[in-house]
Amino acid sequence: MKWSVVFLILSCQCLAAQLLINTFDMSAYLFMDGERLQFKAQCPEDMKLTDEIVDLYEPINLTVNYIPMPDVPLLISQQGFTVGTKMADIVVPEEMFIKLSHMVESGKKVELLVDRYPIEIYPDRIKVVEPVSKEKIEFFLSHFFEKVPRVPGIGEHSLHWTSNYQLVVSYFPGLGGVVMAIFEDGPFELTFAENDNQTKGLCIALAPGQHTLEIVSLNDATRLTLNFPEWEIRFESDEIELGTVCEDSFLFPSGLQPGERFLYPGRYVALHFSDEQLVVRDFRVKDTMPPKLTMNVRWLDSMCQIQMDVEDFSVFENFLYVDGEKIDMQRGVLTLSSGKHTLIGVAADVFGNVAYAVRILERLTEMAVFSQEKVVNIGGFRFFSPYLRWQLFEAPSFEVKVNERTLQIEKSR
Repeated sequence: MKWSVVFLILSCQCLAAQLLINTFDMSAYLFMDGERLQFKAQCPEDMKLTDEIVDLYEPINLTVNYIPMPDVPLLISQQGFTVGTKMADIVVPEEMFIKLSHMVESGKKVELLVDRYPIEIYPDRIKVVEPVSKEKIEFFLSHFFEKVPRVPGIGEHSLHWTSNYQLVVSYFPGLGGVVMAIFEDGPFELTFAENDNQTKGLCIALAPGQHTLEIVSLNDATRLTLNFPEWEIRFESDEIELGTVCEDSFLFPSGLQPGERFLYPGRYVALHFSDEQLVVRDFRVKDTMPPKLTMNVRWLDSMCQIQMDVEDFSVFENFLYVDGEKIDMQRGVLTLSSGKHTLIGVAADVFGNVAYAVRILERLTEMAVFSQEKVVNIGGFRFFSPYLRWQLFEAPSFEVKVNERTLQIEKSR
C-alpha cells in the first residue's frame, strides 16, 4: 500500500501544463491534458521568460496598515514573477486564474513561457510578419500542429502545400553518380530508399553499378533505375615544384582550376579521364627552388643606398651582412667608412632554400696631396693647387690630366 501511494504522488507531479504567452499580439494559450484554451493576457511587450509557477499567494488581514501587501490572490513563479487578475506582472482573465490556481493547489506542474512570436495562424495559411528564426517558428507551430508545416521564414505560406522539386542526376565516370533534388521553394528532407537501405537528406551519392532507387517526399514518390558504368582505375604519383601552373586535362576535387598555380605545398589529388580509364594522380608539391633575389647598390655622396627585392612562392626572410655583421634591412641607406666593404644579401624561405647576392664596394674619400704645385686639368678646367679632393658623382668616370699625364678615375659600384 505504501508503494502505491508513492506511485500516485509521482504520477500527479508528472502531469504538466503549459502557459504560453505571445507578446506579439498578447495572445495566451493554456495547454493541459490534450486541451488548448485561448485567451488574452497583459504583460510588458519586451518580456521574455522561461519559468514555472510554483506557489499561490492568498491575501491576509493585518491589524496594521503600514505594511503594503497585495489584496488579491497571486500565482508566484520560481523566478519571482506574479500572475493574477490585476496588480501582477502577467494579467490573465479571472476564469483562467482560477483554473491555474486549482492546478497549482493540486500539485500540477505549470510551465510558464513568455516570448515574441510574430506569427499568425489562419485556417488555410500561416503568416510570418517579422523576421524570426526557423527554430522559433517550429517551436511555436508545434503547439498547434501534430506535424509541423514547413514555414521557411517571413511571408504567407499555404497550409495546402505540395512538394515541388526536380531531380538531377550527375554522373562521374569511374566514380559513380549523385542524385540531387532542386527545390522550387525551400529545401526539405527526402527519403532515398534502395533495397533495405534508407537515407534521409537532400541528395545521395551512389557507387558505380546498377541501382533501383525510390525517392519519397511528403506527398509523392519517384522511382529511378540508374546505371553508372564501371571504369578501370589507375593510380599514379608525381612530384612538382611549388608555383607550377596546373594543366588543363586534370580535374581537382579541391577546386583548383586549370591554369592556376600550385601555391601551397602538400598533396593534391587530381582526376584524369582517358579511354574509359580513370587516372587518379597524387601530386606532391614541394619547394626546392631558392628565392629570386635582386640587390641594387647606389652611391649617394658619402652614403650607400641599398634595395633588395625578393620573389618566392613560400614565406621567406630577408637580411643583409655588411662586413660580416648581420643587419635586418631590406632597403635603406648606409654610411660606410673609407675602404673596401663586402655586402651580402640573403633570402631564405621556410623550406631552407637560400639565395645570395654579393657586392664589393670601395669608397675613396682621401685628400690627394702633392709636394709641389701641379697643374690639374679636369674637363677643360685648369687648377693650380697642391690640394685636390677626389669626389665622383653620377658620371661613371672622369679623365684627369696632371702635368701632361692623363689618369682615368672610375666610379666604384
